[in-house]
Amino acid sequence: MGYKNFISRLFPYLNLHIGKLVFTSLMMVFATALESSIPEITGRIVDEVFMDGSNSQAALLYAGMLLAIITTSSFFALTSSAASSWVSNKVIMDLRANMFAKLLKLPKTYFDQHPTGKILSKLTYDVEQIASAASTIWLEFIKSFVFVVILIAYLFYKSWELSISLIIFLPLIFSAVKLSSTRMRNSSKKVQQSMGNMTHLLDENISGNSLVKIYNAQQQESNKFFNLIQNIRQQRFKIDMANAFNVAFINILIGLSLSGVVYFSATYLKMSAGVFMAYFIAMSMLIKPVKNLININKTLQMAIAAGESVFGLIDEIEEQNTGEKQLKDVKGAIKFNNISFGYTTQNNVLNNINLDIKAGDTVALVGSTGSGKTTIIQLLAKFYSPKSGNITIDGVDISDFELKSLRTQIAFVDQNVRLFNDSVKGNIALGRIKDMSNKKIESAAKIANAYDFIQALSEKFDSQIGEDGTKLSGGQRQRLAIARAIAKDSPILILDEATSALDSTTEKKVQSAINQMQKNRTTIIIAHRLSTVQKADKIVVLRQGKVIEQGSHQELLSANGEYTSLYKHQFN
Repeated sequence: MGYKNFISRLFPYLNLHIGKLVFTSLMMVFATALESSIPEITGRIVDEVFMDGSNSQAALLYAGMLLAIITTSSFFALTSSAASSWVSNKVIMDLRANMFAKLLKLPKTYFDQHPTGKILSKLTYDVEQIASAASTIWLEFIKSFVFVVILIAYLFYKSWELSISLIIFLPLIFSAVKLSSTRMRNSSKKVQQSMGNMTHLLDENISGNSLVKIYNAQQQESNKFFNLIQNIRQQRFKIDMANAFNVAFINILIGLSLSGVVYFSATYLKMSAGVFMAYFIAMSMLIKPVKNLININKTLQMAIAAGESVFGLIDEIEEQNTGEKQLKDVKGAIKFNNISFGYTTQNNVLNNINLDIKAGDTVALVGSTGSGKTTIIQLLAKFYSPKSGNITIDGVDISDFELKSLRTQIAFVDQNVRLFNDSVKGNIALGRIKDMSNKKIESAAKIANAYDFIQALSEKFDSQIGEDGTKLSGGQRQRLAIARAIAKDSPILILDEATSALDSTTEKKVQSAINQMQKNRTTIIIAHRLSTVQKADKIVVLRQGKVIEQGSHQELLSANGEYTSLYKHQFN
């Protein structure tokens, strides 16, 4: 990404605050111009006060003028810093909100190809680098450039000056630094806490992306994320303001001390030699802005590199949602017609899969690891699209359905339960927290055999369950996931090894909940343990991406094929 491209991509975010940027720039120009007049004022003080002898009236005049210039310049700089900080942090907030909204809309293939850590880095570190270009670099450039132009012109105008630096009120300066440091430290801790919460929320929504989509919880998660980044923006603004007030206060104190020394030195010490002082001060003041202009390029290049990462994410192609039909009164009849699919162009995971699932039936998919069971489910939820063939629900191709409408019809319970750092209620009503009644939530918990343990929690349904449900046992987490699927009340239910990680006692409770949930629903079960699928209406045996057998438990045992071999291996 080149400089022009970087500016063109960043400009829409800055353009929203163009008035504040212009105001910020003008304030910095005024502050710099006033500050650049200090050598001249100083020279006149020397020539007209010290060289002419004791002149208390002139000393008082120039002392007041110098104090007024420094105070006004500090005020302009403080105002500029405040506006700059506001714009910079608002740009960070807007970029993060757009990036997070994009993440929720990206296809599953994006998360397959990009490690979670790198994605998190884009939203945490990279966007911060861009923010420095949003206003900080621009302000530093204006300040340094104006300084250099004015001081060089002044050095040509003057031949030499005398510099002096006197510091008074050291205790006050120390107190100001200590006070601002304490405030910045407290705000920094809050930022760190909020950043930790944001990173966790990001991790939940990246690793649990499929779950957010299947429960259409994008808006719910976006609202939570927005609240976090807004808090981060507010705390960082406090940090920047504390620093800006610190600098302004110290500058004013220095101005007071300098003006006081000028007056008393002139009236009592009778110091002299002004031109050299002005020239020397101008020369000293020129060193820093020249260095800053040189260092700006380094910061800008870092921002451009970060821009490639951030805008690259924003430019990612979203999950295709070309269907327009809405699923209504779904019976749950599902057909896979000659489905072939591969995660790469070279190899297929599924080959010519034909599968007919009647409405209300329970169908089990069995086979060794890598046979394609989970892939079939992901195709049904349209996380991926088949290379060939089509999938229908109630006789209509799922590609014709709008994604939200399609996924509303599917509830999912996984062996690797994903819970969110929210309340029990928030997890059961995932994606519908504002619309789902307490009665329905409690009813789902009762059917899932989760009501009793929820009632035993300190705040019952409002209890926070911790990161990924760490405050709950494995069985409780599993039953909470089942309650979530029941509350969704979808006509199609997918169970992916829902009891595989449980002990026998807990499994009985969970299996009882599953049996209740399966009533009047089309259910697809992915299972390795054949004891859980013997009552299924149909068992489909997969091997290397192909259906090699299908039928009831007894029919497959009578056929003495692959299923029989798997059965004997587990029970003998």
